Amino acid sequence: MSRDELTGEPALWAGLVAAGVQLVAAFWLPLTNEMVAGVNAVVLAAAGVWVAVTTRTPDSGGSIKAAILGLLQAGISLAVTFGWDASPEQTATLMTFVGLAVAMFLRQTSSPKTVGASR
Repeated sequence: MSRDELTGEPALWAGLVAAGVQLVAAFWLPLTNEMVAGVNAVVLAAAGVWVAVTTRTPDSGGSIKAAILGLLQAGISLAVTFGWDASPEQTATLMTFVGLAVAMFLRQTSSPKTVGASR
């Protein structure tokens, strides 16, 4: 499988994985609808990161930051869905920290827009 085959249709790949998760949940694992939805959210968020990184849109890294933040937050939500015992305050604090950490470590990819000289 070439790299172009995987990057060409990320939505199809994400859909295939989502269908596979539903198949496994229907026949082999006792997953609730919420658990399946959480796994699918993480898969789709990971596909979003893949697209953002491979397309390298000319937005100074903003789409990559947003995609990584979405993936991490989907992962936290998935952990809570699978039984991580965290209070809403703890979850909100962790989400805030993750957002700041992503901004801090990916800030090198961002640069301010240049504005033309005023007359």
